Amino acid sequence: MSGGGRAQQIRALLDEAGLDAVVLRRPENFAWYSGGADNRVDHASPTGVAEIVVTRRSEHVLTDNIEAPRMGEEQTPGWDVVAYDWYAGPGDVVRELAGGGAIGADAPRPSAAEVDVAGLVAPLRYRLDDDAVARYRTVAADAVAAVDAACATLTPGVTETEAAAAVLGACRAAGMNAPALMVAGAARLPRYRHPIPGGGPLGARAMVVVCAERGGLYANLTRFVHFEPPDAGLAAKLEACQGILAQLRDATRPGRTLGDVFDNCRRFYADAGHPDGWRHHHQGGLTGYRSREVIAAPGVDVEIAAGQAFAWNPSLPGAKAEETFVLSAAGPEVLCR
Repeated sequence: MSGGGRAQQIRALLDEAGLDAVVLRRPENFAWYSGGADNRVDHASPTGVAEIVVTRRSEHVLTDNIEAPRMGEEQTPGWDVVAYDWYAGPGDVVRELAGGGAIGADAPRPSAAEVDVAGLVAPLRYRLDDDAVARYRTVAADAVAAVDAACATLTPGVTETEAAAAVLGACRAAGMNAPALMVAGAARLPRYRHPIPGGGPLGARAMVVVCAERGGLYANLTRFVHFEPPDAGLAAKLEACQGILAQLRDATRPGRTLGDVFDNCRRFYADAGHPDGWRHHHQGGLTGYRSREVIAAPGVDVEIAAGQAFAWNPSLPGAKAEETFVLSAAGPEVLCR
């Protein structure tokens, strides 16, 4: 196992930045380069317990002696796993692997005189290769199945936290994490766009929002569970969000920018009768190895290209729509909605 075409991209970065090695410590970059391996133990940490060191001629997984057997057997089989004693730390191992040359890192260690290349690495992972797209389809299908199964168990008397536990349990049973998980019952749903679960019973309806991750790839979706039919006003807002979502998907075309689509988005809200609706929550944007790699906003000049993934999420008070799709040469392929 190796970085394949991703190795060529990193080595081009070495030439561009005048470096002899790049170290990938952030989980999103570790997963991207390795083709889906996970270097996390503590999910609250911005870096993992293992890192990938890419030099001009080689690539290595560097970790301590606690993690080395598991990484080599379960996460990165076939890689050269270099271990150091946990109590001694990595010391000069990275510099030795780099042959004493200049080192860049996506999360530099201040004491190691490493150059920060996070901003150069991030755009490389925005365009997904065929292997990543194939894995993404499976992650998205499993996320839909898990969330729908959990939602089918909900009742009006279930609390928001109990509903969140059911969704999280279904995701974990499918081997997925859910770093972003929101649930709102009827009382809180019209009030908050980011309803962290914590209220009482769901009541007449629930909104469940999940960003499910496996192998570094994020499937983003929103579900409404109605125990009572929505009234005419809510039904109209739900329909408006779905219409805006479809228009955002159609507006996401190669050669445009996220800023261009955001400009269109404001018009889509106005045409739906809610000219200021976009002001109260972001509308989503580029996804993939983070739930949102780049959020669309005025003037964001990130260019749209085939191979990128997107998650748009238009919303109105009490209503929302969301999906995840990959933009191919033939157009959008919706992975989950």
